[in-house]
Amino acid sequence: MKQLPAGVPAPDFTLQTLDARLFRLSEAVIARPVVLAFYKASCPTCQLTFPYLQRIHSQLGESAAYRILGISQDEPAETMSFAQRFGIQFEILIDEHPYPVSSLYGLEFVPTVFIVGRDRQIQLSDYGFSKTTISEIGKPLQLFPADDGLPATRPG
Repeated sequence: MKQLPAGVPAPDFTLQTLDARLFRLSEAVIARPVVLAFYKASCPTCQLTFPYLQRIHSQLGESAAYRILGISQDEPAETMSFAQRFGIQFEILIDEHPYPVSSLYGLEFVPTVFIVGRDRQIQLSDYGFSKTTISEIGKPLQLFPADDGLPATRPG
């Protein structure tokens, strides 16, 4: 199965947060669209991407167009270590082995990012590091100066 594309319904799911609360997608999108950012702590491209997502979360907070959610493919202890190492303050959900939610969404690579609208339709489906995708999530912030030395994209 390939990664779900934009324009299709986002499968509903329930996962636990790092603090053992239950999160349900269909309830979350009622308030505003969400970003689902799937990752694995050992992935260098995830390590490049997540500080930018945190910067968006820190600078825009509740005024952001999207609620950012990390979805970890790691055990809770490793997930907590990743969050602490990169200063991640947005909510992180745990999709433990055998990764049922990652499978629902057809993940082949991490990081993988979906934007899910209030109508539960996938508005954006992307993977790897992408300045375009991160910039879309972070509007109106200017996250990437022209001379930042970063590639426009980087595979996961």
